[in-house]
Amino acid sequence: MFDSIKTRLISLSIAVVVFTLLAATTANYIIVRNHTQSQVLSSLNELATARGASIAQWVNTQRNIVTAILPTAKMAEPVPLLIQAAKSGELQSAYVGHANKRMFFNVDEPLPPDYDPTSRPWYTLAAASNGPVLTEPYMDASRNQLVVTFALAAKEGSSTKAVVASDVFLNEVVGTVKAIKPTPNGFAFLVSNKGVIIAHPDSKLSLKPVTELAAGLDAKALTQLQESGANWQEARIGEGDFLLRGVAIPNTDWVLVAAADKSEALQSLSALLRAAAVVLLVVLVLAVVLMTTVVATLMRGIDRIRAALDEISAGGGDLTQRLPEVGRDELSRIAASFNLFAEKIQHILLDVRSASNSITTASTEIAIGAQDLSQRTEQTAANLEEAASSMEELTGTVRQTADAALTANQLASSASSAAAKGGDVVNQVVRTMDEINTSSKKINDIIGVIDGIAFQTNILALNAAVEAARAGEQGRGFAVVASEVRSLAQRSAEAAKEIKGLIGASVDRVEVGSKLVEAAGASMTDIVSSVQRVTDIIGEITAAASEQSDGIGQVNGAVVQLDQMTQQNAALVEQSAAAAESLKDQARRLTEVVSVFRLGSDERPPSRSTPSPSPTAASTPSPASAAKSFKPSGFKPAPAKASPPRPAPSPKAAAPAAAPAAASAGKNDDEGDWQSF
Repeated sequence: MFDSIKTRLISLSIAVVVFTLLAATTANYIIVRNHTQSQVLSSLNELATARGASIAQWVNTQRNIVTAILPTAKMAEPVPLLIQAAKSGELQSAYVGHANKRMFFNVDEPLPPDYDPTSRPWYTLAAASNGPVLTEPYMDASRNQLVVTFALAAKEGSSTKAVVASDVFLNEVVGTVKAIKPTPNGFAFLVSNKGVIIAHPDSKLSLKPVTELAAGLDAKALTQLQESGANWQEARIGEGDFLLRGVAIPNTDWVLVAAADKSEALQSLSALLRAAAVVLLVVLVLAVVLMTTVVATLMRGIDRIRAALDEISAGGGDLTQRLPEVGRDELSRIAASFNLFAEKIQHILLDVRSASNSITTASTEIAIGAQDLSQRTEQTAANLEEAASSMEELTGTVRQTADAALTANQLASSASSAAAKGGDVVNQVVRTMDEINTSSKKINDIIGVIDGIAFQTNILALNAAVEAARAGEQGRGFAVVASEVRSLAQRSAEAAKEIKGLIGASVDRVEVGSKLVEAAGASMTDIVSSVQRVTDIIGEITAAASEQSDGIGQVNGAVVQLDQMTQQNAALVEQSAAAAESLKDQARRLTEVVSVFRLGSDERPPSRSTPSPSPTAASTPSPASAAKSFKPSGFKPAPAKASPPRPAPSPKAAAPAAAPAAASAGKNDDEGDWQSF
């Protein structure tokens, strides 16, 4: 739909016009809306304030009436004055209650015997205040009308002596509220700060919570309705949306709320929107007609240029034709630029046609050179294959030597560890023999002490026997004991001598064994030292063999990498040969393409040099032969053996990749006659 420049220009112009109209309409709507809202808010404020003042005047009148009957609190017979006040003030009733529980009414009221006026709400509320108070409205059961009580306390100091009160019907207040009509479907209602409806056009809502009228009208919302300078609040009441504004009634907790129907209050805005929509539609139609005509006139020159270009493109590629340059506008400049472009293309194609023959000749020479390079790369790859095989054998031999040396090193290390452990055991035996020798000497000394003790015991027993002989019969029992002690001392001395002899012999044998163990320890130390030297030598051999194996492995890796590089070079050589052949075909194709154009200055067809025959399958190096065509500088191949020549090695995995690459090199491009490689 938007492929045409003409369509785009018309659409853009219409969009600009529509955007401008929408912006202007939106600005006007915002201005009018703000003005209308200001007027509606001002009207609601004025209406609520005026009607609120009327209700406030009624409240003040009732406060003055209850103040006027305050002297009855001090009268012994206040009934006549209460009757007069009720008649003049159109009160339902007037009464006074004393602190001593006496009660007086303007009419005879039968009261129960236990009636206590001091416990009534009007009494307690007035006693707690210093001025007239207003109770919560309540419904009169007999007349089914709303009644409110005004009360005032008569005090002496801080004590309440009596409270005068009057009950008043709210008919006048309800009538005032019902008469308020902000809009034809609008209304007003009187509500307390506690959220109880006092007066409403629908009497069924009297004394009901205001949330039954509108769910969002809670105590916080009522407070916001009374704030000066605040905007209205919107509420859903019944089936319609209403704009609410409230005003507080002085000396009460009442709030007069005026509710205007939103659709009626903002009716002028709806009319403005409808008018703006009609104007926008009319202007849009006019803009479409006008812009279509103007753009069609401007596009005639472009149509002429398009027709001329179609004629050039349909004329067999004739680049000698030129567009007419009429006038000095943008279209004539476009024609001049196209003519200059066609002239440059004409010269470029002439140069391309002359260069295509040179490309054909050069591509033939490149193909011949690539074939020669492929043969030399094949010979280099064969030499590298032989070198790699020899290096693999040498690497295996050196690796076996290194493994054997490593095994010998491990065995020598195990022998050294065993010899070291044996030396440690011998040293421990030497230390143990020394400790036994020392302990034997200590035991010998202890036995000497025991022998001395036995000798002293024998002397003491002999002395005791002498003393017992002197004592005669009285010392006979003591003499027997002394004789036994002497006998035991002699046997102990003999046993000690025998143990001493045995210990002495053991000490001698231990000394001989200790010397033998010391000699064995010295021999074991020499053995450990010799084994350690053998281990060190084998370790050096192992390290040397490992380094030799690593070096040969690195050389082998380098040879393998060189072989891989040679195979990659062989693949590249084969790709180069295929690319050269493809380039020759592309040059021939380019010559044919350029010959289609009529260039004017040189109409002779280009001389097509006969391309040299492409290498045949027999002369073209195969991927297998091309995989062995690189010989690094300084490389000396192994001397040829007298054995018959080895067959050509099998191609590596990298070489076959050249075939797909060569095939893709001459692949035709889907978007034109050119070929990419």
